[in-house]
Amino acid sequence: MAITPIATWAPLPSTARGQTVHLSYDKKSDRIVYAANKSIFIRSVSNPAEARQYNAHTANTTVAKFSPSGYYIASGDASGTVRVWDAVGEDMITKGEYFVLSGRINDLAWDADSQRIIAVGDGRERYGHCFTADSGNKVGEIIGHTSVVNSVDIRPVRPYRAATVSDDSTLVFYNGPPFAFNFASKGNHSNFVNDVKFSPNGEFIVSVGSDSKIVLYDGKTGEFQKVIGEKEHKGTIFAVSWSPDSSKFVTSSADGTVKLWDVASGNVVKSWEFEKSPANQQVGVVFAGKYIISLALSGDLNFLTEDSDKPEIVLNGHQKSITALATVKGGFYTGSYDGRVIHWSEKGVATTVAGDGHSNLIAALSADDQDNVWSAGWDDILKKISDGKFSGTNNSIGGQPKALSVAKKSGAVAVVTETSLQLFENGTSKSAKLPFNATSVSITEDGSLIAVGSQNYEVHLFNGDLSPSTKLPPIRAAVTYLAFSPSGSHLAAGDATGKIALYNIADKNIQTSRWAFHTSRINSISWHSSGQYIVAGSLDTNVIVYSVEKPVKNIKFLGAHKEGVNAVAWLNDTTIVSAGSDAAVKTWAVEF
Repeated sequence: MAITPIATWAPLPSTARGQTVHLSYDKKSDRIVYAANKSIFIRSVSNPAEARQYNAHTANTTVAKFSPSGYYIASGDASGTVRVWDAVGEDMITKGEYFVLSGRINDLAWDADSQRIIAVGDGRERYGHCFTADSGNKVGEIIGHTSVVNSVDIRPVRPYRAATVSDDSTLVFYNGPPFAFNFASKGNHSNFVNDVKFSPNGEFIVSVGSDSKIVLYDGKTGEFQKVIGEKEHKGTIFAVSWSPDSSKFVTSSADGTVKLWDVASGNVVKSWEFEKSPANQQVGVVFAGKYIISLALSGDLNFLTEDSDKPEIVLNGHQKSITALATVKGGFYTGSYDGRVIHWSEKGVATTVAGDGHSNLIAALSADDQDNVWSAGWDDILKKISDGKFSGTNNSIGGQPKALSVAKKSGAVAVVTETSLQLFENGTSKSAKLPFNATSVSITEDGSLIAVGSQNYEVHLFNGDLSPSTKLPPIRAAVTYLAFSPSGSHLAAGDATGKIALYNIADKNIQTSRWAFHTSRINSISWHSSGQYIVAGSLDTNVIVYSVEKPVKNIKFLGAHKEGVNAVAWLNDTTIVSAGSDAAVKTWAVEF
C-alpha cells in the first residue's frame, strides 16, 4: 500500500504590476526556472507539463537563476535570503542559505565559474551583496546607487565585470572579482532602469527602463555607446535577453509587445503584439532554445518563434492558491483565490475557462454526470460551466457561499451560506433559513438527501425538498467538509482539528471516528468509486487515503503541497489529483 507521485503541474510565475520578472534558462537540460508564491519551479521547455518544485523558502520567492554549469540554482525571496541548491539531483539538496539583504531580492547573477553570486534588491543597509556560492564569503561590494537596485549581471567572459541598474536611473559598472565600484553611468535613462544584461560574448551591455529606452554600452569598459530604437516601444520596457550568438536581443514591454533587435543595425527584426490590456503587459522575457519565452502580467507564458506572429504555445494556469477542484471525463477543473478557473486535461494541459467568470475567490466547484460544472465564488454568484466555458447562467446566492455540492444524477445544486441552504434545480431555486452557522454541504447523487455541517460541531440532514430530516451525533470540532459516499449509505465529516468521522446513514450513528491521522483542518474529502476508500487533504500539507473496512489502516504522503492541501479528488480508481496553497496541481498513483 503506497501513494507515489506521478506528476507536478506547475503554477505560473508570480507577477506584480510595474515589476520585472527575471526568468532563467539552462541550455543543457532545456529547462526554465522561476519563482511562484513560496516555491521555485523548474519546468521543461520541450514538455512544459514536466516540472519540479523546490520548497525550502519560508517567504515569498522573487527570483531564481541557473548557474552557468547548470548544476545549481540560486534563488532569492522577499526576506532577503538567498538559497543555493542542487538543480540535478531528485532531492534538490540545499548547498547554502545566506541572509544577504534586509529586504526583497530583486535579481541574482552568477559568474561564469559558477562560484560567485551577486544579489541585489531593496535593503536598509545596502542594495546588493557579492558572495561565494559555497560558503557565503564576501567577494566585493555593491555601492553607487541611491535607490532600489532592480537588476544585476556579470560579464560571462574574462576579464569579469558587473553591472547593476536601479530606480535612481543609473547604471553602475564594477571591476572584479572581488567586485569593486568603477563608475556610475548617469543621464542615459530618465526613469527607473528595470533590467541589464551582458551579451554572451561580453562585447556589449544593454539596459532597458521605464522611459522606454534601450541603451547599449561597451561590455569591457562600460562606456556608453548609443540609444537604440527610441519610441519603438510605447510603454515601460521591463526585461531584455540576448540571443546565444550575441547578434540579437529581445525586449518585453508594458505596451503588450515583444521585440527582437539586431545589435549591429539597431533595428527591429521581429515584433509580436498582444491584445492591449493590463493582463497582457509583458513583464519578463528569455531566450530558451528554439523559443523566445515572454511572460505576461496575467502569468501566461508565451512561446514565440521568429517565423510566426503568434505564440506557438501559450501556457495557462494558476498564480494564486487553488481553492476548489472538480473532476469531469478526461480531466478536471480548478478554481483559485483570484477567481480564475482552469480546465486541465489528463496530460496536464491547462486552458483558462473562457466567458464571464468570477471576480473573486472560487469557494467551490462541483460537477454532475453530464460534465456540467457549477462554481460558487465570493462575488456571491453561482455560475455554470459547460464545454469548457462559462455558459452565462448566473444565479445570485445572496450571501458569501461556504460550500456547494451537485447531485451527480439529478443535477440539483446545493449551496450553503452562513445562514441559509439553497437548492437550484431545473431553472428554479428554493431556500431554507438555517438556525445555525453553516460551514459545509454535501448532497447524495440522486438529490434525495442533503447534509449540512455547522460551526457548533453538528451535522444536520435535510430532505431533497429542504425540509429538515434529522440531526446526526456531533463530532469533536467544527465541521469543515462533508462528502456522501457514491451510494449515499455513508457520510464522511471532516473537522477543524484534522479528524474525520464516518456516519452510517441508515442507523444515523458514527460508524468510526478512527480516521484521525491528519493534524490540522480537513479541507477536502473525495470518495473512491467503490465506496470503500476516501482520500482527504488537509491544512497540514498531507494527503491520506483511509479505508472503510479497516479504519486504522491508511496510506499517506506527507508534505504534498506547501502550506496546505486545499482540494483532492479521484481521477480514476488508482489515481488521485490534488491542489494546494502553492497553486500547483499534482497527481498521485495509489496502490492498495
